[in-house]
Amino acid sequence: MGDRRTNDDMPIEPDPSSPECCVVVGPDAVSTRRASSPDVPIVALVDVASPIQAVLAQAAGADIVLPTADLTVGAHDDIPGLGLAMRAAVATAHRRRQVASSSRKVRHDLAEAFNVVGIAAEVASSGATSPGEALGHITRLARAAGADAWRAGHADRSLRRSLSALDVVRLVGNVASERDHVEVICPAGQVWVFADERQLTSAVDELIVNARRSDAQRIRVEVVVDHRAVDIVVTDDGSGFADVVRDAVGEPHLAEASSGRPGLGLATIAEFAADLGGSLTVLDADTTPWSTTVRLSLPTVDGRAGVLAARAVAVDQATAQTEILERVVRQAPLEESLEAIVAAIESQLPDSACSVLLLRDGRSLHHGAGAGLPAAYRQAIDGVVIGQGQGSCGTAAHLRRPVVARDVTTDENWIRFRDLAVEHGLRSCWSTPIVASEGGEVLGTFAVYKASVWGPDPVAIKLVKRFTYLAAVAIEHHRLFGALAESESRFRSGFEGATAGLALVHLDGSLLKVNPSLSTTLGQPESVLLTSNLLDFVHPEWRDQIRSAWDVLAEGQAVRSRAHPTIEVPLAAERDDAPVWVSLSTSIVAVLGEWNFYVEVRDITASRRHLSEQQARLAAEASNRAKTDFLALVSHELRTPLNAILGFAQVMQLTDLDADQRADSVDHIVRAGEHLRDLIAQLLDLSRIEAGQLSVQTEPVDTADVLREALDLVRPLATARSISLSDDRRSADRHHVLADRRCLRQVLINLLGNAVKYTPVNGRIDVEVKEVDGGNIRIVVNDTGPGIAPESIRELFQPFHRLETEHHARPEGTGLGLALTKRLMDEMGGAIGVESAIGVGSSFWVEFPPSGDPVAARVGSRTAVSDAPASEPRRAVVLYIEDDDACVRVMDAALALRPLVELRTARSAADGAAQLAAGDVDLVLLDIGLPDRSGWELFRDIRSGDPALPVMVLTAGSDVVPETAPRPDRLITKPFDVADALRAIDACCR
Repeated sequence: MGDRRTNDDMPIEPDPSSPECCVVVGPDAVSTRRASSPDVPIVALVDVASPIQAVLAQAAGADIVLPTADLTVGAHDDIPGLGLAMRAAVATAHRRRQVASSSRKVRHDLAEAFNVVGIAAEVASSGATSPGEALGHITRLARAAGADAWRAGHADRSLRRSLSALDVVRLVGNVASERDHVEVICPAGQVWVFADERQLTSAVDELIVNARRSDAQRIRVEVVVDHRAVDIVVTDDGSGFADVVRDAVGEPHLAEASSGRPGLGLATIAEFAADLGGSLTVLDADTTPWSTTVRLSLPTVDGRAGVLAARAVAVDQATAQTEILERVVRQAPLEESLEAIVAAIESQLPDSACSVLLLRDGRSLHHGAGAGLPAAYRQAIDGVVIGQGQGSCGTAAHLRRPVVARDVTTDENWIRFRDLAVEHGLRSCWSTPIVASEGGEVLGTFAVYKASVWGPDPVAIKLVKRFTYLAAVAIEHHRLFGALAESESRFRSGFEGATAGLALVHLDGSLLKVNPSLSTTLGQPESVLLTSNLLDFVHPEWRDQIRSAWDVLAEGQAVRSRAHPTIEVPLAAERDDAPVWVSLSTSIVAVLGEWNFYVEVRDITASRRHLSEQQARLAAEASNRAKTDFLALVSHELRTPLNAILGFAQVMQLTDLDADQRADSVDHIVRAGEHLRDLIAQLLDLSRIEAGQLSVQTEPVDTADVLREALDLVRPLATARSISLSDDRRSADRHHVLADRRCLRQVLINLLGNAVKYTPVNGRIDVEVKEVDGGNIRIVVNDTGPGIAPESIRELFQPFHRLETEHHARPEGTGLGLALTKRLMDEMGGAIGVESAIGVGSSFWVEFPPSGDPVAARVGSRTAVSDAPASEPRRAVVLYIEDDDACVRVMDAALALRPLVELRTARSAADGAAQLAAGDVDLVLLDIGLPDRSGWELFRDIRSGDPALPVMVLTAGSDVVPETAPRPDRLITKPFDVADALRAIDACCR
């Protein structure tokens, strides 16, 4: 036969210099690793209790076999002797490479020799007297040298083999199926040999190819088992072999010019067979039409050790475990996975029958797998209740530990089932509980039965332990996915039937899954929605808000439970010419490894409208109640000073009073009027603050002056309650702050008034002014009242809040004081706070930045009314445009203190405009509320005609100048302070 293949050298890896080049693998991976990396150093870790593993690893090509108790690849750092084994493997591989290198060198040298011989042959044939004799001699030398070279490479070829147990029937069938027109005859079952799978496959294929090259039309491949050997017989109807080939089939480089068939092909196969203890023979066929028979004989694996070895490879633990886990992952039926586990252990433990029982409701065991047991026996014990004496399985599940019955006829746990077991040929039973990986729950039992008295050895125990763990994984996985399937079914039912719109949304907003309710809400069929983006249905102005919320969710997807607060948005499309509002509740979920949004969409149009109407109604009701309460309180506060004013005025009308009585009555009237004015100002200030229209002008203010004014106003109230009122106002400690003088005075009056109100009779109020950290000036009002509870402090500065105490079940006042005080402090840029202790008292404080100017502007003093002006005013004409007689008389009486000032009056806007047109007016006092025209309109005309003419505006309403009106020289609110008015007139008339 012609030579189809060559024997090129395989590449040899560089010589490693350290154990790091060594590969450490388990016994099942040696063959694969050696086939893929023929020259790499390999250390095989084998089970110390399994000699078979050591034999298989050595045969598969491991350089060093190291027994160990831990076969976990990648966790060998602590295995004794591993480092030495790795170094020995590196040395062995190095030696193997040296042998291969030397063999390669020999072949190289022989090749050069052949070249020389060939040249010599040419010379001899051209000039020798006897060319035929010379050529025959050279040919014999060449053949001998070729055979030597072939033999020199034998060591290298044998070192490259990786032996493992192979099923000849399967292998021959696979090879023959790849060739056309080849008849295959194989016995049923399996026939095992130890061989290199790659070389055996190549040998069978080579025999078929060489038969084809002999012009054979028919080829038959047959596997014949003969005692302890197996023959792979290839028969063809080709041209056959010469006698020299049949007699020396194992010799290389046999050449016959007429045939062209012999060569290295058969020599390689013969060498391969001889290394395995087999042979290769070539025979003439004994039947027609066949002409040639080539028989490759190999020894089979036989005997107990051989059978165990073959089974260990055929159904090795790693492969079985992988196949079982693959079943679990693809969610195969639980019974299928458990039966695979049972079959794997039965293949490892000869003459055994195994079963898996599943524990239900924590009480009874039911068959999950065990086809090898008699059906009648399985049916009889199905449903056995666990407990002591319930056979090996019932007892093991009850005790939560393995139970071994070496002989069921004498074991006390088998009294009830003894006859049943013997009837079915079962003599021993070893049961191990299957325990959940987490929580320790007993899931079932694994049992190994034998027909003889028997107990497990360490190898069997370790084997069952591994596969029992796999059974636990399979059962738990089945439970988990069963629960998931049930949950998915419930979810699907809930998803489809939910009244709210539900959607699974991609991170970019495209809709992946929707329910019918969402189609109804958005007014589009499912087919349209699944090709749309959810954001397209939202009003454009709200889309960015949703995107931002979704971005936050997507950025935190590696975190913990993720959900975003509900967002209420209008849809892009209206319904009945009215906006449709929906609420979007979004969470992020992982579906098949990909993050998506789970969005709940609810139509809240009706509820939103109802809520809006309800809130409006409640707000109106609350507003009405607040107005009623407020008016009642304001009425009380207004009537009190009015009572004093009217009372003392009536007394003065009805009775002749002496000078002291008259002065005292006037003083009371003035104070009541000022209180009434302050109350009105307080109400107006609060309303202006609420409207953002309060005019605050900060300037340097002497705290001592303002504090004196506030104390003078409050002291009569304190005296009436026998409350001691003292303050620290030493001249050396005078402080100037940046504040609005009027607002500061109001703040201090409020704080002192509150202190008097809540301090018991014979109590004490102290006021101190001090510099605090940072340079700010703090004014503190300390009282000896009942104190304020911590939970009440938070509400002190709310409008209409009145603190109730045991001394004041119905507190006095409007409840506006502290609220106004807080607002005024905010407007002035200051701070306010309180510290209080129950039963001790309270300290209210306000804090201002210091003034950079040590001279504080002093504003207001009633004593200034009777004093002369700061500088003598010139003669001046003042036109007062006012329709109220009382106001005109007050101003006329006030200007009586300024003899050089002439007062003229006009009772309407038209009259005032006419007098201004006549000229000779130095100052205009303009009331806003005129009968024929708004004072602001007249003011605009005055500014247009004479921009330099001073104008002072008086108003009983808001002190806010309209945006369309010019700015007056001075704005005075009624009731006005006469002293302040005179000072303003003096300033304008100089």
